[in-house]
Amino acid sequence: MSEVIGAEPVLIVGGFGSNYPLYEAMRFFLAQVSGRPVAIAPITLLDWGGVIASDSYGALLRILDNAVRETLAANRAKRVVLVAHSAGGVLSRIYLGDQPYGPRHLLYHGHERIFSLVTLGTPHSSKKTGRQGGLNQIAFVQARYPGAYWRFIHYISVMGKGVFGIADGQPPERGAWQSYTMLGSDGAQWGDGIVPMDAGLLAGSHEVILPGIRHDPRPDRPWYGTSAPVVRSWWEQVERTLKEPTPSARRPG
Repeated sequence: MSEVIGAEPVLIVGGFGSNYPLYEAMRFFLAQVSGRPVAIAPITLLDWGGVIASDSYGALLRILDNAVRETLAANRAKRVVLVAHSAGGVLSRIYLGDQPYGPRHLLYHGHERIFSLVTLGTPHSSKKTGRQGGLNQIAFVQARYPGAYWRFIHYISVMGKGVFGIADGQPPERGAWQSYTMLGSDGAQWGDGIVPMDAGLLAGSHEVILPGIRHDPRPDRPWYGTSAPVVRSWWEQVERTLKEPTPSARRPG
């Protein structure tokens, strides 16, 4: 696809425990399919390791804010489309916020710079809290910014329908059941093998369900960024949504 002149650039935000080069193939396919400039927030495995120690996304918010501003400056744009995988979607929802976060009372007002938030297998809700798996961060966004909170931002939640959780099933099904129940969901449901459908589809967002898609890249299974056809299958729905009006065109200030 040729470059889309004047379209908002895209910034990919990686998931829990990931290294940003993991998303290079997705970046390539997304640039090819969308015709937009696509960058990746440079969040490393070491940065995510700090989350385990601190139970805070504070350091990641600074990296994300710098990446957003650099992407905007490089493309002379006013707003960016965030494509966030897994816990990167939770991080992005905190970044959009207008309420202080954590003991340092961090505040970035990211909603002023974001045109759309596209989440891929993000656990948007949980019935549990705790340090494990970023549950406390999910609880924070649930309480402060429920659902598609910013009515002038396009929210699109993409979920793979790849594994049905079964407590005594085969290893992938047992693993899915355990992961789904860790979020406090019913383990016996569809999801992408890590995140269950009821947690991954954000209330009020445009929902996209992808049959057969799994949560993360493995040699033997397709995931959200496997190939240009898979990326196109969700990006085409994103493009259609971006052409529709949001519930409110008004932004603060």
